[in-house]
Amino acid sequence: MIELFKLAIKNVGKRKKRSALTILGIFIGISAVVALISLGQGLQQTINAQFEKVGADKIMLQPKETGLGDMNSPGVFKNQELGAVKKTHGVQDATACLSGAGQIQFNNVQRTHYIMSVPETPEEIKLSNSFHAMEAETGRLLTHKDKKKAVIGYNLGNKKTFGKNIKTSEKIIVNGETFEVVGVLKRIGEPFMDNVIMLPESDARLALKTPNTFQMMLVQAEKNTNPETVAERIEKTLRKERHQKNGKEDFTVQTSTNIIESFNKVLVIVQVVFAGIAAISLLVGAIGIANTMFTSVLERTREIGIMKAIGAKNSDVLWLFLMESGLIGLTGGTIGVIIGAGISKSVELFANSTYGTGTITAVYPAYLIFGALLFSALIGTISGVLPARRAAKLKPVDALRHE
Repeated sequence: MIELFKLAIKNVGKRKKRSALTILGIFIGISAVVALISLGQGLQQTINAQFEKVGADKIMLQPKETGLGDMNSPGVFKNQELGAVKKTHGVQDATACLSGAGQIQFNNVQRTHYIMSVPETPEEIKLSNSFHAMEAETGRLLTHKDKKKAVIGYNLGNKKTFGKNIKTSEKIIVNGETFEVVGVLKRIGEPFMDNVIMLPESDARLALKTPNTFQMMLVQAEKNTNPETVAERIEKTLRKERHQKNGKEDFTVQTSTNIIESFNKVLVIVQVVFAGIAAISLLVGAIGIANTMFTSVLERTREIGIMKAIGAKNSDVLWLFLMESGLIGLTGGTIGVIIGAGISKSVELFANSTYGTGTITAVYPAYLIFGALLFSALIGTISGVLPARRAAKLKPVDALRHE
């Protein structure tokens, strides 16, 4: 068997150009699979890590059919509904925030950005900061005592959105009102939060002309309670407040676990779709290997006859051709893994340099690398089965007569 393996390597090496063209289809498919799955896994890990910071005891409520800036949706929340949620059994604390688009002026440049409110009590501010994983890169976060102060997202303080970076102690104009910037947030990795303007609730209400509604409620469940059970109670409380039937709600209640599961499902679907597209390239590669091996059988018919005449068995010929096709597949897979890893690493470096460190990390789990190599070798071997059987069935006399 070892001698057959050495001969298979020698035969593949003899036909370098043909082997290289055959390998092409395999390594394109494998490199695509490795690059996409490694980036998908990295993105999944980044999202999971972000939600771990938030904690599994958090619950988020939003209108069912509205964006963060839609203040006129029937699903928005009112002060009395926040009070009812706070009284729900199993709720440790709850807060709410309003948001909307506003005109921001700085450095003689005007742009539209989202404005988001900060609650009015220390406990609610702590809950809001925890849910959004907010930390100050420079300066500080807002407190319940602040008036006419603002905290800005990472991009506004680092990406020269207004021609130059906004620094702490500088003034910005929000919908005609002047605010002093007291802090710049650390990069969160969420476009909304990295471009947001945080204002005290009373100031945000004046700027957005929203007297008594919220676009989001945040809840922290009590310790030793099941957040899913608490979420069900909250949903029941709000249905009662709004006189709505089960299944007819105009709001959604999601736990941190629900949200992360939704993200993970989407990421898995995306990875499967991309893997399916890459599989088309693998199919083309498999057909190429089969074609190459059939051609090889025709070219080496006399050689096969000589091998059988000096004592080679049908199984020896079969294994020789299977090894050759498997080697072609494995070589393509190896090149594909290297190129795919290089592509995903390049995307990681570009994304992190453009959008900030931690945007995405390409990961290469052992099952991905070894699975890709095994799969490519298997594809090559399977593609060579029919040509190998044809070679093994050749009669020595007929093969020796072949010109």
